[in-house]
Order: sequence, then C-alpha cells, then structure tokens
Amino acid sequence: MIKPWPLQSSTPLSDLGLFKITRDRASSPRTGQDRDFLVIHMPDWLQVVPLTTEGRLVLVRQYRHGSRRVGLEVPGGLLDSQDPNPAAAAARELREETGYGGGSLHPLGAFWPQPAMLANRVHFFVAVDLELQGDLQPDAGEDLEVVLVDPAEVEGLAAAGEIQNVMTVTALALARQAGQL
Repeated sequence: MIKPWPLQSSTPLSDLGLFKITRDRASSPRTGQDRDFLVIHMPDWLQVVPLTTEGRLVLVRQYRHGSRRVGLEVPGGLLDSQDPNPAAAAARELREETGYGGGSLHPLGAFWPQPAMLANRVHFFVAVDLELQGDLQPDAGEDLEVVLVDPAEVEGLAAAGEIQNVMTVTALALARQAGQL
C-alpha cells in the first residue's frame, strides 16, 4: 500500500512574489531513503462556468504569455488574501473579468492541478442566472474580450483550437457532468 512520504525539511529557495519555491526533503516509506523535491507554492486558482439568464455561456478571450497565444477561456483567477473564501473570490473574478453577476454560484469541486510540483488547488464553480451588471475591471496585466456562446458550441470550439486551456476544458466538463451545461 502506498503511504505518504514524511517531510524531513522544507528549505525556501526563491520568493518571486506570486510564486515561492521550496526544496522539500522527504523519506520514502518503501526504501527509507531521503530525496529532494522542488515544490512551487502559489495561491489557489478559481474557475467559473458562467451562464446568463438566457442560457448563454460567458467566456473571455485573452492573451496568455506562457503559450504566447490568444485563447477562449472561462473566467477565473487567484484566491487573494483578502477574499473570505473561494466562492467569494470566484464571484469577484467573474464580475471583474466579465461584468456579469447576480444569480447563484455552485461549487463543482476542488482539485490539484499538478500535484507533482504545485502545492495549490483549483476551485471550480458554475454560476447561473447571471445578468450584465457593469463594465469589465481587468487587472493591469490582462486585456479581456467577453464572448457569449451557445453551450452547444463548446465542443466545436475546443475541436477548432479556440479553447485550449485545460482548466477551462475541465471546468466545462465538470459543469456538464453536474447537469449545468
């Protein structure tokens, strides 16, 4: 039976603001040997599948520096230290990135996006019965375009390469599994 590896030490290597990297030394319960692992620490992520009162899916088109591509995604962001909980943060990010709000927000689960080296989780939500409540309020580092889509078009958008973000694909799949999409 697989057992957790006891942590022997955790040494900070780098603090890059958003990311902190540690060298964690852990002992294998199987061999008894110690090994070093690099772990990246950052705030939890949030992903929201937003649906308007008319049943339209609200997506955002934006440029991503890691892929150097423009893509279509569900709105999302980071859990900020001032956010009281992931649901409040998801509602905040939804409003900032799309201008939509109201309605109700439902959790779809929280998962580890890359547990081999990332120490954060991603919290997924679906928001229903949304209405446009104001202008976008993007962060200084993002340019956003709101795109309203018929939920039936999602698979075609992914197949055409418009949707390439795996967190978006996961969020949409979870919403579909929950009977919300």
